Amino acid sequence: MICVVRDARMTTKLIWRRQTPEFEFIHDEVHVWRARLGLHTEMLERLRANLKPEERARAARFVFPTDGNNFVVARGILRELLGAYTQCLPGELDFAYGPQGKPSLRTMHRGSSVRFNLSHSHGLAVYAFSRHRALGIDIELIQPNFAGEDIAQRFFSPAELAELRSLPPELRNTGFFTCWTRKEAYVKAREEGLQIPLASFDVSLRPEKPEVLRCDDSFRWELHSFEPAPQFVGALVTEGKDAQVRCWEWRP
Repeated sequence: MICVVRDARMTTKLIWRRQTPEFEFIHDEVHVWRARLGLHTEMLERLRANLKPEERARAARFVFPTDGNNFVVARGILRELLGAYTQCLPGELDFAYGPQGKPSLRTMHRGSSVRFNLSHSHGLAVYAFSRHRALGIDIELIQPNFAGEDIAQRFFSPAELAELRSLPPELRNTGFFTCWTRKEAYVKAREEGLQIPLASFDVSLRPEKPEVLRCDDSFRWELHSFEPAPQFVGALVTEGKDAQVRCWEWRP
């Protein structure tokens, strides 16, 4: 599987590597991981054992058991990866949460300068890690016939809505979710949540064209698109320019 990252300069293809990395950021890299959340019971319980009581309680509040298990696996994998980057035991990590609920490592931890973000959708999770760079990542499954005009009118900017309407019918679903993931990744990187009106900035949404982010602080950010799996779209926003992105596949 290939991770495709595009920008205005070139198209770069990165292999989803399966070998274990050194868990070091060379030349200020950004690392992206993907993982399937459907695991057998033994692995599920191993990951659950590393969660804090409040995380287990949160998992138990999901109405459907599959959703609760996906939360356990997604958070458990996050702890395993962060433990490797910080050289801490996964179960000993403590999270602080921003005003919009974005987790970060408490400053008491060695390696607390590691920044991270995660997203999961329909059984697939992605994680982004860096040292010092703020990050936002988002993925979505392209759902047939979901590109509703009412949703786009509520959340897209006038320029995005016009671009969506200009797409051929067969590209509108992909264009809709491309736009959505790019906007979500930017909002998550900013850590301000819905305090940033979604219609107050623009992203491009043509899947075959280079990414464009138009906002008041666009000089601060870099927008990347990637395909995390067939029928999925993903977006990554990194603080600073010229981020070198490397991808890995997490396996139990």
